[in-house]
Amino acid sequence: MSRIRTWLTYGNVTATVAVFLAMSGAAVAVTTAPKNSVTSPSIKDGEVNAPDLRGGAVTAAKIRPGSIGSGKVIDGSLSGVDIRDDTLDQNKLMAASVDTDELAIGSVTAEKVHTGAVGSRELGANVVGAGAVKGLTTATSSGTSISPSHAGNAEVTCPNGGMVVGGGYAWEDDAFTWMIYSTPSETDPSHTWMVRGYVPGGGPSNRLYAWATCLSP
Repeated sequence: MSRIRTWLTYGNVTATVAVFLAMSGAAVAVTTAPKNSVTSPSIKDGEVNAPDLRGGAVTAAKIRPGSIGSGKVIDGSLSGVDIRDDTLDQNKLMAASVDTDELAIGSVTAEKVHTGAVGSRELGANVVGAGAVKGLTTATSSGTSISPSHAGNAEVTCPNGGMVVGGGYAWEDDAFTWMIYSTPSETDPSHTWMVRGYVPGGGPSNRLYAWATCLSP
């Protein structure tokens, strides 16, 4: 009995169990590694896939700057709320990429339009009517008396620096007269309208008036 006890040591028992397991084909697998024991060199490249990542485990701090390009973003997945205010300027926009559909109603104000940027080519047909034009007034000259067999001029300037957009003339008396011209002034075509008329001989003098349609400044 004492001889058996001497033989049954821890080492002998362990060796015997190991030999038994090896001969029987059994194996013992370690399914869980100790906490914080797996490092990057221990992981084979390309072996960590999306199912191995817990939802929400990858945060902005885990993403290297410049590592995500347009090829990594699903088309149409970015909306306005994903873009920080003032991060897009004209250098980031492709020419002709912003159309009317991309502009919010009322988002383009006068301050956003350069002086002279909108001309007749930029306006659609029939988009500007009487309701879209404000501040139109009419100015009339004091009148110029013209003697028979003489010609005379009359002119009127839009008040307060207004722009002249049209004009015409009128005679005081309904008598036979001639009109030589009715046109914007050569010296101040943006603000003044000028007319020139002739009163034939053999009749009384007549008075010529100039009038202008003005757009208020």
